[in-house]
Amino acid sequence: MTESVIADFMTDIVPDAATHAEPSRGRVVMSQQRLVLATDGEKTTIPIDGIFDIQLGRAPRGLEEFFEDTVTIGYRDPENASHVAVVEGAGETVDRFTKLLFKAVLNGTQVLAKHPARRGGRVTEQSPTPATLYVTDAAVEFRGDRSFTIAISTVTHFERITRDFGKGEQPVLSVRHVDGADQLTTEVALDSDSAMNVLGRFLRIEYQNLKDEFEKIDVTADEIEALVSLYTAGPDANLAAVMGIDASRAQLLSNKLDEKDLVETKPDGLHLTSLGRLAVSNRIEDVNV
Repeated sequence: MTESVIADFMTDIVPDAATHAEPSRGRVVMSQQRLVLATDGEKTTIPIDGIFDIQLGRAPRGLEEFFEDTVTIGYRDPENASHVAVVEGAGETVDRFTKLLFKAVLNGTQVLAKHPARRGGRVTEQSPTPATLYVTDAAVEFRGDRSFTIAISTVTHFERITRDFGKGEQPVLSVRHVDGADQLTTEVALDSDSAMNVLGRFLRIEYQNLKDEFEKIDVTADEIEALVSLYTAGPDANLAAVMGIDASRAQLLSNKLDEKDLVETKPDGLHLTSLGRLAVSNRIEDVNV
């Protein structure tokens, strides 16, 4: 590769599940333009813009006995034929690779975004506006004249629907998320169906990772109430005054939230972490159901 390499590691791989019965030890090398899977005597080059699906978890049928955790990559070759590659998915190196792969496929994608399309149950008069899509480990950013960010920890539901954004009916990703005390729905149209599919996978995977981490934490009703109070009143709020409790109890709650990685202390006060925002989003969703 002449371009800058952003991932390079050894693992078990299947370059094409249709033609390879068993995995081989190989090298995975990725740049912003291409992904190369190299084994002894064979090299498969996958253009990044040819990737239409990324899945984590179980191996495709027929390869289950060889893998426990995998990254499965759907891609098209220059003749537009579809293939499936499989990369052993265990370990921090592959976790980082997967995040980089999502970013390589999605970052810089041009979209039309209607934000918000709904506020609560009310349809807004907002029109779709152009934006450039970028993903991080914790959020989806839309950069343009009306820039905005959706933290994955605030997402409560997403689905593919059909809307007319000025070019006739087309697939649109509808994302419901929490902003303050409001439930918002943002609708996003992507020119590429492949990019929309990958964005949906990204949201699902990152949200599930957060949810799995949150479910390991024992959070009391008082702690949820404190998180909602901080989210609503802001980081510089006096928790004791907002909740109507004495200062010692408020300090105890703050300490518990910090121990559970639900808040973090910054110069301007207590801020919710991604896990803390997820707890609040779940609470608001429950109230609005």
